[in-house]
Amino acid sequence: MPPVSSLIEIGTEELPVAALELYDSLAEENIRKILTKNRLDFKSVRIDATPRRLAFFIESLAPKQKDEKSMILGPAYDRAYDADKKPTPALEGFLKAQGASPRAVRVHETPRGRYAALEKTQKGEVTVKVLPRLIPEILNSFPFPKMMRWEKTGFRFPRPIRWAVGLYGNKVLPLTFAGIKVGRTSRGHRFLSPKSFPIPRADWKDYARRLRSHHVILSLKDREALVSKVLKRFHQREADPELIREASQLVEEPFPMQGKFSGTYRDLPEEVLETCMKKYQKIFACRDPQGNLINRFVAILNGRRSHLGRIQHDYENVLESRLRDAQYFHDEDTKEPLTHKVERLKELVFLGRLGTMQERVERLRKLVKEFTRLSGRPELEQTLDRAALLSKADLVTHMVGEFPELQGIMGREYAQAGGETLEVARAIGEQYLPKNLSEDYRKVEKKLSLAGAIFGIADRVDLLAGAFGIQLEPTGSEDPYALRRAAGVLTKLIRAFSLRFSLSELIQKSHSFYQGKLNLSASEVLSKLLGFLKERMAFELQVKPGSRAYEILQGVLKSSFDDFADVFERFETLLEISSKEPKIFFKTSKVVERTSNILKGVQDKLNSVDPKLFREPLEKEIYGLLEKNKAELRSFVDNKDYRRATRFYGETFFDPLHLFFEKVMVNVEDASVRRNRQALMKEINTLYTQKVADLSLLTQVREMHS
Repeated sequence: MPPVSSLIEIGTEELPVAALELYDSLAEENIRKILTKNRLDFKSVRIDATPRRLAFFIESLAPKQKDEKSMILGPAYDRAYDADKKPTPALEGFLKAQGASPRAVRVHETPRGRYAALEKTQKGEVTVKVLPRLIPEILNSFPFPKMMRWEKTGFRFPRPIRWAVGLYGNKVLPLTFAGIKVGRTSRGHRFLSPKSFPIPRADWKDYARRLRSHHVILSLKDREALVSKVLKRFHQREADPELIREASQLVEEPFPMQGKFSGTYRDLPEEVLETCMKKYQKIFACRDPQGNLINRFVAILNGRRSHLGRIQHDYENVLESRLRDAQYFHDEDTKEPLTHKVERLKELVFLGRLGTMQERVERLRKLVKEFTRLSGRPELEQTLDRAALLSKADLVTHMVGEFPELQGIMGREYAQAGGETLEVARAIGEQYLPKNLSEDYRKVEKKLSLAGAIFGIADRVDLLAGAFGIQLEPTGSEDPYALRRAAGVLTKLIRAFSLRFSLSELIQKSHSFYQGKLNLSASEVLSKLLGFLKERMAFELQVKPGSRAYEILQGVLKSSFDDFADVFERFETLLEISSKEPKIFFKTSKVVERTSNILKGVQDKLNSVDPKLFREPLEKEIYGLLEKNKAELRSFVDNKDYRRATRFYGETFFDPLHLFFEKVMVNVEDASVRRNRQALMKEINTLYTQKVADLSLLTQVREMHS
């Protein structure tokens, strides 16, 4: 029988965005796992969802399960037969229970010994019988945070299920669940096409087309594209992607409606206006052709409606009310300068055991002073000290109490209103940026000031050192304090601004400023935190284990990683050389590989090279080559010219070392000669690997050359 596709649609009351997000992130993987576990082959899985339906399509399902062979263990082999090799009562009882003859017995080796066993083959069932059992299992595989019961069977789901489509080819699957009998009848848009309509067969494209003809756009990406296109008409060229996604998940057919609000509120910071619109009504602010905010907004409705005037009026009334509240918060907050609010930070607790926010502010003031010294930016010390003092003061304001997402932004606004310098205000406002870890580091460098970046790094170091110091580091998928994000931001900021400093020293200083509040010692925190940050560096660079880029990164990190900006520079240089100058990269990698291999297993501490112990002319030649060129190579490394260092190292040593290894045996019986030759190889090896990269970790050297 040929493969047959299957289409499932679960029709519900309007689902919350959180449930749609969870389905979008897990559905395809969950479905694949459950099909594989149940021995069903398939070509692909497609999923999509709207507020009223979850849908998935399994393309080219095998007509039946694969057969499964298994071993059924009986008695231990030495108890299965008597001295005459005849079955014992224990074996006979086992065979009778399994309906098998003595001829079917096999010997099966296990960690506990040899057993009499039967090999059984479980024949696969036809798919049309298996699939109805799997659909409830698939639906129950999603860890939705809030579930409902609404019918007598007690089936639990985020919202009541009102209909279900289940097709296997052109046949309806025999299934009833949640009080609903599965059929082939779907429903269109709740208001614009409420009548039901049939789905004739399991065909994803035809299904999506039929939904569209009933005012339902199945694809979230298509709905997002429509919303983005609409917003460009209102000069929202860089509209909030998070809000676009959320607005698109709330509707089945996006339809724009424009409204307005009182111009008197335009004196509020733009971020306040946009946040009011986003948080409460999921609407978009409008701008003029020059990009300035105007007193207009766009709401995305669920399809074209009648009585648009009334709907617009309702939106405007709600927004006016929210903006009136925001204006009140702003007026109250600006009655006193930001400096007067710092004292109230002692009422806020930081991570429970790590003191108050006021104590954190004092630690940050000390830390930015150390950071400006370590990074060679003493001119920023005064600005950063003031920014640190005021950085958390907006946490006690009315505005941030109502809109936590505006922390930092309101600190910036209130700092400027209180007469602080632009540099101080900007650093306060930038302390939580970038908010998107996928944002390109080059864009981050253009958006942020240097002072804001330095303060942002110091803020994350204080958080990470404190959290790791009381053993709150993330475990598995659990990361309640967003430490992975903090480490990712720290890494991106260092990359964006090429800030050169000793990360180890900054972490140790941060640890000391906690003054005994931490459980772990400075060395323990440093070890854990540097390992954690190295993982985030791989994430920032988007390198995957097994790739050449990943191996190059591991080689760079093995050499030295205390200066993260230097790590980025070495990695990017070597990655480019490996791609554009493969012969040079091969030569350098080969020199490192061969000298590393000869040193594997060497336990003795090697002394410096002694020319008096040379026995072969080639030893003298290699040593002379080393002495002649090492100063120049070190100068390239010291000047961070890793491109020239790599070229020079490979060109200098590749051919001579190839000849040396052909003619000279390093591991000779004479211990003093052997160690001297090993010392010579080690000096050549460390000349490059100590400060550039240990390229012996690459597994693809031969492939690169070929």
